[in-house]
Amino acid sequence: MEAEIISVRENPLLERRKVKVKLEHEGEETPSEEDVISRVAAENDLETEEMEVLSIYTGYGSNISEATLNIFQEFEYSEDLEKDPAEEQGEEVEVTAEYEEIVSGTITDAKNALNEMDNPDYEAALQAEKDNKNRATLIDWLESQ
Repeated sequence: MEAEIISVRENPLLERRKVKVKLEHEGEETPSEEDVISRVAAENDLETEEMEVLSIYTGYGSNISEATLNIFQEFEYSEDLEKDPAEEQGEEVEVTAEYEEIVSGTITDAKNALNEMDNPDYEAALQAEKDNKNRATLIDWLESQ
């Protein structure tokens, strides 16, 4: 398994870093939290006790996962990793209260509400879902739209 840090968000108030890691695990199952922690710690000279896995997401049939971790220890990384990929592309997704409301219910209700809209903004719905419940099933569906 290979682990590559793709973004870091500093949170000085809580003395932690929110880190997103791309995991390539060809021919293997989705890595466990312990596997992710040990790999990231080994590659970045970190203490495993100073890390916490928030989520591990693997798309259906994929050998690539994305994990989100909190790291409560200082470590060196490229400043380029602090930039949000959406900012780099000049795309800023505006999440309105309407989309937050749509994704606040069940997955079925969210799909029905979006299908009833004339021109739904799937990117805004996707961002609202990631910011709130972060359900893999709905995220997969939104990405396929």
